[in-house]
Amino acid sequence: MIGQGMERPFRAVLVTGASGFVGIHVVRALLEDNVAQEVRCLTRQPTPELLELEKRFGSRVKLCNGDMLGPACRTTVAPHLTTDGGCDGLINCAAHYRWWSRSPDLFTALNEAAVSELMKLALETHVKRVVQVSTILAMGCPPGDWGSDVRPLKPDTPPGPSASRYARSKAAGDEVVLRLAAEAGLPGCVVMLACVVGADRRLVSGGEEDVMRIADLVRGKVPATLGHDTVFTYIGVHDAAAAIIAALLRGRPGGRYLVGNQRLTTGEFYDVISRLSGVPAPSRRVPVWVAAMWAAAAGSWGALTGMPPQAPPDLIRTVSYGTLLFDSASSEVELGLQVPYRDITESFREAVQYVQEYDRLQG
Repeated sequence: MIGQGMERPFRAVLVTGASGFVGIHVVRALLEDNVAQEVRCLTRQPTPELLELEKRFGSRVKLCNGDMLGPACRTTVAPHLTTDGGCDGLINCAAHYRWWSRSPDLFTALNEAAVSELMKLALETHVKRVVQVSTILAMGCPPGDWGSDVRPLKPDTPPGPSASRYARSKAAGDEVVLRLAAEAGLPGCVVMLACVVGADRRLVSGGEEDVMRIADLVRGKVPATLGHDTVFTYIGVHDAAAAIIAALLRGRPGGRYLVGNQRLTTGEFYDVISRLSGVPAPSRRVPVWVAAMWAAAAGSWGALTGMPPQAPPDLIRTVSYGTLLFDSASSEVELGLQVPYRDITESFREAVQYVQEYDRLQG
């Protein structure tokens, strides 16, 4: 945190995906921690959270209408990055993230093509610091015993095959950033987050954005568990935002940072949600190979009808790839992160309480 009265390191930082789960927390932290004099929030439509921050921080918040897809990226985003506008920092939080999508082309369009255009704009407008926000899933499944307790993934581990369209497209977008850093001098780095947890309106939006199915678990709508012993790594959204800002301040151009270290098996994840919500965890367990057979047919039916499958093929593949562990120690040291992180149970508690309060108000 930058002390009160001290000069803020950045005149202006543009945050894409500012209305998203991670993005809104990054915006709030940039303002509260006095990292930037002005935070430019790129969004197609202001959300209540952004409007509240504008009310609280006044002229330090600038709501920027823009669209990163296609030609609109250059015409609507560039004005907020221009040198004359004094924008010296860029954080790309925009992403198409879900296990199944009615518009699968959006994975490539937003997570790869838009990143390429955005980074070219950053070079053209001489932005001083760039952070690409990504996911540990973009590391894929490297051959051998990478991703195990014996050989956890490290920042310099070569990525392997991806299990989902989301992970594959994020990996491609990350590669654009790293390549431009190496070949064109882009002052950018990549922050690869563990599974991010916390309260968020997308938990109750009714779409495919609640990728952990927390709302369905709280409401007792998950009939069975899948991949009971598969281990995932989690991080609270506040710690995720802090890591992203640390990368903006201290990240090395061309660097890749792995963030998060709190591990749970899928079974433990279900138990945590059950304990916090008071709703019994699903008692049935479905073998991954059975789910994979069913998911292939369900995925085809979903593509035909536009109805999301109960267990999307990309989710099944991600679980079937198995445990993917990584070592975040070197990233934490280089970025100067405060560890240990906040207990992940508290972040799950906030998510569960958000769903319960929403349901209570809905009657």
